[in-house]
Amino acid sequence: MDAESPVQSASRKRKREEVEDSNEKAPRRKIRKLVPPRPFPTVPASVSATGPRSAHTEGKNYICITRRTELGAYLTRCKDVLIKDGYKSLHLSAMGAAIPHLMQLALSLPPILPFPQDEIHTEILTGTVEVQDEVIPDDEDEDISYRTRGKSTVSVTIKVGDGVDEPVAGPVRGSGRKNKLNHGASSGGQTNAKRKQGGQSGDKGSVQVTEQIVIREDELDDET
Repeated sequence: MDAESPVQSASRKRKREEVEDSNEKAPRRKIRKLVPPRPFPTVPASVSATGPRSAHTEGKNYICITRRTELGAYLTRCKDVLIKDGYKSLHLSAMGAAIPHLMQLALSLPPILPFPQDEIHTEILTGTVEVQDEVIPDDEDEDISYRTRGKSTVSVTIKVGDGVDEPVAGPVRGSGRKNKLNHGASSGGQTNAKRKQGGQSGDKGSVQVTEQIVIREDELDDET
């Protein structure tokens, strides 16, 4: 191996010193990653965001995949959406480091579904979304700045058959009982109103009978 010449050694040493000087002169700053935008809302607009999750009948087939949830939990959830809830399509989305988790889920889900494999269709779309980061300087006098960077996204759509016969959002749990109570109350109110009307008509008839007084001439007393 050839020995390094003095010129090359001096050049390498000079570059190393320049890098160290630039690192010392560069201001220190902290990077805070902001929450990226979701591909679809957590709760549909037609559903109350403050209500219990069990009352949600729409949007169950739209799932964002993250690394915090295990694959088995996602498999059970997706299977229940297609079988128990009756959906014919499943929309999954992931970004960044969660993309391998989504790919594993998309490959593991079709074999455990009780549908013919030729009726299960999978569509995969790739894309990029812009996310923002906060740049916080150490100097309190300096303002916080923002930087934009791109992040990879993958969307997977799994359809059973034509994938269009999705269930329509039904009434919220408990509304049927409430409607029955309201119907009963209204029926009772109508019955009471009829009774009241009948009572008023009866009273009116009795008043008319008492007002129709017939006096015969032989019953009149002569005034003296």
